[in-house]
Amino acid sequence: MLKKNPIFAFLFGSLFFNVISCREKSFEEYNENEFYKAQGVVVSAKMTSTIMDSPFMKEIEFEYFINDSLILKKSEDLSFMDLEKGIPIEVLVHKENQEVSFYWRNGFTDSITPFQVQYVKAKMDKAVSEIKKAMNKR
Repeated sequence: MLKKNPIFAFLFGSLFFNVISCREKSFEEYNENEFYKAQGVVVSAKMTSTIMDSPFMKEIEFEYFINDSLILKKSEDLSFMDLEKGIPIEVLVHKENQEVSFYWRNGFTDSITPFQVQYVKAKMDKAVSEIKKAMNKR
């Protein structure tokens, strides 16, 4: 029995190290200067279903523009009640790894292009249409 303890300790330590090292870094672990602002839009906002989460926690999925021809998608758990589908947002995108991004705030970036305006407007119009259909079913 004693011979198994070092093996167990090694396996447990290795598992713990892998879990810690494989997690995504939070925004606070980066330098803010490593990011630039990009235009984004919320495409889904659902209350989280995990019992351990805050009752105000939402899983937000959003799309953001790298340029007019490349749009990436990301999700985050946030505790903001005003984030709904179709809301335009600003996203902080890492300068060296464009797949590392974080919700920044609601609104439009200063560098939004006409194509991005049309894209965001289409998402907003679709969200409004879905709300109207849901209201008419009542």
